Amino acid sequence: MRLFENFYRNGSLVFGGGQVLAPLFYTEFVEFKHYLTAEEFLSGLGMVQALPGPNFSFAAYIGALAMRRDGSGLDGQLLGALVGAVGIFMPGTLLIFFLIRFWDQLKRYRVIKASLEGINAVSAGLVCAATFLLYHPLPDTSVNLILIAATFLVLLWDRVPSYLIVLVALGAGIVF
Repeated sequence: MRLFENFYRNGSLVFGGGQVLAPLFYTEFVEFKHYLTAEEFLSGLGMVQALPGPNFSFAAYIGALAMRRDGSGLDGQLLGALVGAVGIFMPGTLLIFFLIRFWDQLKRYRVIKASLEGINAVSAGLVCAATFLLYHPLPDTSVNLILIAATFLVLLWDRVPSYLIVLVALGAGIVF
């Protein structure tokens, strides 16, 4: 139940994109609860970027790793993956089924409209903060700085498929 609550709470904070979840997940599951190490977190985050629905996949990954110390083996990890995936998308699903009918009417209110603009601004700030927060566990070496700069420059070029960038980055991580 606690694992479900963690994912449900974090899933209810997603506004403006799923990348907002990365710093929230890191703080909660790595720094506070120690369910996984910084290396496991960053490896998982990198791998799921090549998959469709990276939030769903990443929540399942964290849920599985969170349950590995439970002692219930593979069954516990599969349950943790299911709990993570369901928990992260439950708030959005409930909003879609129960709030969508009233959404257009709610957006007409000035207070709601202003709140949404503020929430989107905070989301953009959290995505920027994620860059620095997720760089923190990496050692400050020239190789890491060059790889990050090169990846950033490649991402600016739209013709390179994202899965190829992820595979090259994983290969560079193994080599270096």
